[in-house]
Amino acid sequence: MRRLIALTLAVAACSGDRQAEEGAHPAAAAGGTDAIALRIPRAGGTARAYIFPRLDSVAWSAGGAPAIGRVLSFDREAGLIAFTDAKGQPKRLDFRLGEVRSASKATLSGVTSANGTDIYGITPAGAVARMTPSGDWAFTPPKPAQILYPVNDGTLVIANQAGATLHLWHIRPPDEEILDSATIDGVGSGPRVQAGDRLYVSSRDALQGVTIRGLKELKKIPTKRDVAAIAPTPSGDRVFIALVGASEITVVDRYSESVTATIQLPANASDLRIDPLGQSLLAKPASGADSAWLVAIGTGKVIGSIATEWTNDLPAFAPDGTIATVRGPDIVFVNAESLAATRTIRGGARDYWYFFNWNGFRPRAANLDQPVTFGTGDSTPATDTMIRPSTDSTPRNLPMRDAAPTMVPPMVLPPPAARVGTGFIVSFAALLNEQTARATAAEIQVDGARPRVVQTQSGGTPIFRVILGPYSTREEAERIGRESKRQYWIYEGGQ
Repeated sequence: MRRLIALTLAVAACSGDRQAEEGAHPAAAAGGTDAIALRIPRAGGTARAYIFPRLDSVAWSAGGAPAIGRVLSFDREAGLIAFTDAKGQPKRLDFRLGEVRSASKATLSGVTSANGTDIYGITPAGAVARMTPSGDWAFTPPKPAQILYPVNDGTLVIANQAGATLHLWHIRPPDEEILDSATIDGVGSGPRVQAGDRLYVSSRDALQGVTIRGLKELKKIPTKRDVAAIAPTPSGDRVFIALVGASEITVVDRYSESVTATIQLPANASDLRIDPLGQSLLAKPASGADSAWLVAIGTGKVIGSIATEWTNDLPAFAPDGTIATVRGPDIVFVNAESLAATRTIRGGARDYWYFFNWNGFRPRAANLDQPVTFGTGDSTPATDTMIRPSTDSTPRNLPMRDAAPTMVPPMVLPPPAARVGTGFIVSFAALLNEQTARATAAEIQVDGARPRVVQTQSGGTPIFRVILGPYSTREEAERIGRESKRQYWIYEGGQ
């Protein structure tokens, strides 16, 4: 079975919104981030963030968190987590301001977000509502919206299903022009999923793919039985399907648009959950004791069974190669290879858990918080670090930065390693196969330029990255990424 490298989900990794490909996130190699464990009491209360695996030292906290439904996504630039409360209403957790606030007072359904900043929901009348920190926006589609699919390039796919007919509209908010539309017949009521630049919906004994750009209907992929659950790899290159009444997982390849493998399970599975690196898969038994099967994607084999309850957030893949499981009132971390318990958090199951990567809790350099001093005009030369008054010669010290009241003094860490290279890179893929990487690069062109393929190493494995840049500013790199109309990630570095 072909194995692909994934870039870690910035919300399961660094950015709430930049989805991952199988392997290591480029930002982790370029600049480095901290693994963060966010814990929010399931009944509501104080949200706390820890620099993982130091779960005995709170790095950040904010009171007033509601009973949580599920985390939607994370915006690493703004330091925002989008989530829903127990009633499904949109909320934001702001790490920089140290607060939890409501995103909308309206009653909404189908709340979703791809980037942590733009939150979408559906009004009772079927209109689309978008909530951002700077303002809200609404759109009325030709038919009432039922499901929303926000895309990383800033566009949105709206879905309405009447019987077996699925209507789709593709727009770029806040513009109201419909870019693409499609009507697909023979669609069932089973699970559906957004996978990279495609949507997959299930019909009777089949899986139907649709491209997001152009809403082009792909060939139907027959399955042995009806679909019970779908889980794509972070890159969207493969889709894993649990079938109703079948003790196996079907593997679909997006390039061949066909079933390429099957993974045998001990019994039927009702749900699937994939890790942010695309290396392991958890399958929930359709019946029986509280447990989950761990599947190695590279070999297509079941490693073993893990004792755990199955909730909205857990079991979850932790950043250190362990799996956080629920066993009664406790959280038990299990090694993903040996399945041996490595750590127990007593009473941890009372919290909702969310793992992600971010560097926002790192301590500031000491010289940034030192007061500015001024020399005399006749004895001290002006330098880049000196500020002179414009109207008089009286030296004035700038105020020191106040510590946020919710911040706990962080541990003193060694200074980060110096960055290699400058500029911002737009990354479109990181793959194990050079031919596939070059074929991907050939499909992309922005401002007359095509991406190049750069070979790197990860744990001794060659990785072929499809990239454009570097660009002098993040804004320019973001523009290039958006205009490519493809899934992309931005990181800082030389290549």
